[in-house]
Amino acid sequence: MSLDKYFATGTRRKRVAKKEEDDSALMDSLSLKHPVHLKSKRRIIEKISMPWLDECVEVGYLVIPKKLSVKVGASKTTKLLWVRLFSNWAMRVRVGFPLIIYDYLHGEYIAGIITMMGYDIAWHELIDRDVSETRDILTSQMVAEGDVEFLELVPLVGIEPICSLKNVDGKIVRGDVNFAPHIRAPAFLPSQRIINIIYGIPDKGPVYGAIMFGDEVIYDPKTGRMIAYRMRPELLFEHELITGTTGKGKTAKCKNDIYNFIETFSGSVVVIDTHNEYSMIAEEPVQEADPIKPSPFDVKMWEDLGIKPRRIEDVVVWIPKQESGSSDEPQVDSENMRVRYFTIKFGNIPPSMLQYYLPALSPQGYYILPKLVKKFRKIYSSDKCTLEKFYWWLENTKLPKEMITDATREAILRRLAAILGEDIFDAQGVSDISMKEILKPNQVNIIRIDLVSSIVAKRIIVMHIISKIAQAKLSDYGDRLPPTMLLIDEAHNYFPRFVYDLNEKEWVLRTVSWVERIAREGRKFRLRIEFSTQSPEDLNPRILKTVNTYTLFGLTPLQIKTLKKFMELPVDPTMLINLPARRAVVFSRSNASIPMKIFVPWSLLRHKMTKKE
Repeated sequence: MSLDKYFATGTRRKRVAKKEEDDSALMDSLSLKHPVHLKSKRRIIEKISMPWLDECVEVGYLVIPKKLSVKVGASKTTKLLWVRLFSNWAMRVRVGFPLIIYDYLHGEYIAGIITMMGYDIAWHELIDRDVSETRDILTSQMVAEGDVEFLELVPLVGIEPICSLKNVDGKIVRGDVNFAPHIRAPAFLPSQRIINIIYGIPDKGPVYGAIMFGDEVIYDPKTGRMIAYRMRPELLFEHELITGTTGKGKTAKCKNDIYNFIETFSGSVVVIDTHNEYSMIAEEPVQEADPIKPSPFDVKMWEDLGIKPRRIEDVVVWIPKQESGSSDEPQVDSENMRVRYFTIKFGNIPPSMLQYYLPALSPQGYYILPKLVKKFRKIYSSDKCTLEKFYWWLENTKLPKEMITDATREAILRRLAAILGEDIFDAQGVSDISMKEILKPNQVNIIRIDLVSSIVAKRIIVMHIISKIAQAKLSDYGDRLPPTMLLIDEAHNYFPRFVYDLNEKEWVLRTVSWVERIAREGRKFRLRIEFSTQSPEDLNPRILKTVNTYTLFGLTPLQIKTLKKFMELPVDPTMLINLPARRAVVFSRSNASIPMKIFVPWSLLRHKMTKKE
């Protein structure tokens, strides 16, 4: 079976070989050692099963190189399967691409990744054709005259096997690589369906992006559509960490996750908005006045992945009410965005939960405070159980020494005075956040933390929101509440790795432990927590233990060095350092067999792009 039919035609006369049609051509391609009678050949051919994956495209064949040189790429093993590509496919395939090789004898495929390329210098005719004729001719002159036969001399590609694929009763089954394919076994570029099987990626589920191998987005060879990376819906409730430096696409990815959660579960979303970047999702995603609009590539990605940008129809913006609040805060509701003010009601906080609200208390203070609050609430009615009332009661009430010492009382009063100065408790004329209002299907709730100046006050509000959601969701045994997603933007601000105040450090550790427990138990109650941070080196390492999915955008060498102390990086650090904007590595052991590089779609919800990509 000659390869001349695949060669490009130049001005020079090419060697043309007639394609053999009889049965002996196939037997020659299988390199049988002993001559076989024609009838025996036909019987063998009848027993050999033909390739059963019609959606894949044949791009080359297996060879054994005699001597390899000019290696490109790297591989942990030198025992690779070497494939010679047809010239018309050589320009489309790069290091990192997947290929599958079909073995006619076993009737199975071997799937692998191209990890190396090189030239078989033992085949001199593939290196320099008619040296005497072309030695002194410029390459550009040959191209100008249409003599491009030299472009057919493509390198071999080395395939590192991953798994085998077998057809069992019409179902494709993955297996170990325990056989070697015959020489001239055909190599195929796999389709979307086969890539999903090779890497264990689901066929259905929320779209995270288009799969990339190397620096290229992968297309289905038959349909020409980009191949999607999808997440199993149930894995969303095993939580996720999104990290990367500024401007790499984290916020766009988070907004796409909100879109996916609403589309998949019709659930409720709560966003801890640190920089006022999420309120705009109530607007149309793409507008005429935008200086930067989606490119034709971005539009094709939307179409190929089966997604369509839209606005969120039901958005509620929650603003912490402060008596000293500025006058430029939004006062009216828009067409599909409502504004609500809230305050933390001290009287509604269970005494056992106060340890997550009041920082820098001594160990004795954490132990005594719930008892004091219970005693206080027996005296005052619920509408008068404010933090300020409690402060004055504790300062002026004589309590027995065996209940609280003077030193502990003074320590608690100092902390209460500092918290009262934050102006986030018991504001007049507004109520606390109601979970009945927040946990509604298809509703996105934006918590405007950016309007609070103090980092301590921000942490208290965040813990208040988390505690309220946990109290509602972790007791929802009848699934009366919708699936809920909690997105925490700039998570390192609320769960820091470094805390220099010893008393405050104790408080942070308590809050981190509380979130760990919520994350573990929240999975079975359909509660998803997504942590986003641009400073992973400042995030408490215990948060990393709560997530099963990591989405890594471009990182700095310092960030990578820090992360390696607490987690095993799924890919080579150099890849993470060099990731351009909107490229990310997704690692979820339960969703794919290896980390996958993806191209994140242009934001499906309103997001102001600041630069072209």
